[in-house]
Amino acid sequence: MNMKLIQRSLATMILMIIFSSPLRAGEIIELITKDINGSEAKENAMQFVFSNGFIKMKSDQNNEMIFNNSAKNMTIISHDQKSYMVLDQDSISSAKSQIDQVMEQALANVPAEQRAMVEKMMKQRMPQMAQSPAAPEPMKTDIRRTSRNDTINEYDCVFYEVYRNEQKQGEYCVSSWSELGTGDNIETSFKNMGEFMEGMLQQFSDMAPIRMDNNPFSYMKDIGGFPVFSRQYSNGNAIQETTLSSITQSAIDDAVFQIPEGYQTQSFTR
Repeated sequence: MNMKLIQRSLATMILMIIFSSPLRAGEIIELITKDINGSEAKENAMQFVFSNGFIKMKSDQNNEMIFNNSAKNMTIISHDQKSYMVLDQDSISSAKSQIDQVMEQALANVPAEQRAMVEKMMKQRMPQMAQSPAAPEPMKTDIRRTSRNDTINEYDCVFYEVYRNEQKQGEYCVSSWSELGTGDNIETSFKNMGEFMEGMLQQFSDMAPIRMDNNPFSYMKDIGGFPVFSRQYSNGNAIQETTLSSITQSAIDDAVFQIPEGYQTQSFTR
């Protein structure tokens, strides 16, 4: 046997081990979303990748979101524009400061008798600057467990219904985490992301009069599992359905959660 060939092969293997991205245990959730309010039922595939405190969300659209629980931030990636934006508490606070500075600079040279009128016009054009009217109170969300049960893709589930101001907004057939057979990583990751999104939406509400009831992950802590099927309603009509397709365990490359090389960062206020 050629010893030089063996030595070269061993050296190559060592280099591959040193420079390759580490693989970590992870899980992948696949969902199928279908619009049902039009003449044609349009379907989209959605995927959640979980590993080492990260969640990567991607769909058929050319955008991805990565939640980093350790850093407490959300990275939004646009493959069309080859760019990315990082959202965290600091970026939102910085954006508010920049907006306030723009407001002050624009009004600095305005005569006092015209200042109120100009300020009102600017607030109408740039609602994120507005200090009034105050953000509307969130509509009360009521999550009700029902007596309905089902089995969807071999997962037993219980139906919950979501109401806002007594108007039905959606229903979820929820399987317990034990029924799904997932690790603690998925349950903990969803919980942490829900809390992060709640904090981000609160910061947004401080900048603009928006409602605080649009966090799709806030329900996770109330339903005690994962919806293997959901149906969304608008004005009493079903408009969209989402079904769990599969849950698989897989070794996940850390590179999956990294920003592609050459992508440019974008500012939140750009």
